[in-house]
Amino acid sequence: MKSAKLLLLCLVVISSAVGLHQYHSSDSVAKSFSPESISLTTVSLGDKSVRLIGPVAPVAETVSGLVFKARVDTGASRCSLHVAEWEIEDTDAEMAANVGKTIRFRLVNRQGDSQWVTRQIAEVDLVRTSEAEEMRYLVPLSLSYQGVEREVLVSLNDRSKMNYAMLLGRNYLAGEFVVDVSRESIEGSLIAGNP
Repeated sequence: MKSAKLLLLCLVVISSAVGLHQYHSSDSVAKSFSPESISLTTVSLGDKSVRLIGPVAPVAETVSGLVFKARVDTGASRCSLHVAEWEIEDTDAEMAANVGKTIRFRLVNRQGDSQWVTRQIAEVDLVRTSEAEEMRYLVPLSLSYQGVEREVLVSLNDRSKMNYAMLLGRNYLAGEFVVDVSRESIEGSLIAGNP
């Protein structure tokens, strides 16, 4: 079954490449060419239709309206988002004691746009990064890409030294998206300058 899915995806990519060649062989059509005009957004895998997403994608946090250039990370179980600062109502030094409390945090994208968002802390989780292990607050946030809006648990942390302000993990991707690494140049051009 997996080989059939892989074959289907290869056929889709090949047919897209053939279509692209036809666009370039005609001068009149090539002049009107834009990445959006040939962007394949869905594929069928068995009886399910899923969307394609590149390794980098513009993802909106729907409450604030801020858009982040997110790194798609199938190795991450949850999404992670840069928070410049936060305030917890009636805070406790022990992170686990803050679960259920209200947290107010300031989201900042790489363009410098920022918004304060208020949520309830759902969990505290131990997150393993390439550098260390750390405890993080998890809050429910609504994220949107290609018309798919999902409320997922997102870990809040300082990502100011990271290349991307958001990591898009499996809790958002599962059942809705397949990663297509060839899409990076198309989607990257649409959101250039906003890592």
